[in-house]
Amino acid sequence: MVTEPIYYRVFFLICLLTGMCAGSFMNVVIYRLPRILFCTDGETQISLAWPPSHCPVCRSRIKFYDNIPVVSWLVLQGKCRNCRTRIPVVYPLTEVVPGLWFAGVYLCLAGPVNTLLTFSGAAGLLPPLTLFCLLYCITVIDFRHYLIPDVLSLGLLWAGMVFSVFDLLPVAPFQSVAGCVLAYALIRGVQRGYHAVRGYEGLGGGDAKLFAAAAVWVGVAQVPWLILFSAVAGGMLYGIRRFYQRCILVPSGRPEAGAEREADDADP
Repeated sequence: MVTEPIYYRVFFLICLLTGMCAGSFMNVVIYRLPRILFCTDGETQISLAWPPSHCPVCRSRIKFYDNIPVVSWLVLQGKCRNCRTRIPVVYPLTEVVPGLWFAGVYLCLAGPVNTLLTFSGAAGLLPPLTLFCLLYCITVIDFRHYLIPDVLSLGLLWAGMVFSVFDLLPVAPFQSVAGCVLAYALIRGVQRGYHAVRGYEGLGGGDAKLFAAAAVWVGVAQVPWLILFSAVAGGMLYGIRRFYQRCILVPSGRPEAGAEREADDADP
């Protein structure tokens, strides 16, 4: 008979590896989705699946054994196998962070009977994992491109509604819908008021949709706290963004700086 500690270790490892694989796909979404949305008729059409992953400098296709989350980056010492261009550390980090999150959520939710051994227990892992993956992609894309893709905001909204209906969230469906409507109305009101006073938009249209989607997860009673938390988090991200922009404008004096900047936009 397999002892309980072995079960915990096995499922912990499963969650860790699953999270790292999810992070690998998140790298693809973060890089390609903005380019899909901005693609014009004269440009090469891309999707999340095509073309296959390749180096942006030498254009060589990345083999499957060079695409193993984290491991391949370490084996290759953070460089392309073909041209030796540096692969930014943000890629393995985006694989490690979801892996740790998946494993951490499992440890927090695993009870005396292993969580993944029951359907309801395994389903209980879905909300925090889904929420993290979507918000991570939204945050990074917004940080880089000042863009919140509707497909991610609507995915967040409908995922919250489905989890609420199936009682996987501590929020009733009516509370989710009411929170969604209230949050959207408040943010749209702020947008229109700001535009009327200043003559230009102070918030993008994606912000209202993101607030509405987030409110589905917390319910109408928590909307004020959601707005307060978002304001604080937004201020912190703005400060980080300004610091980041100042850093990349400082000349590095290194001959490979241009290649590294190009690799920062590498296709994962």
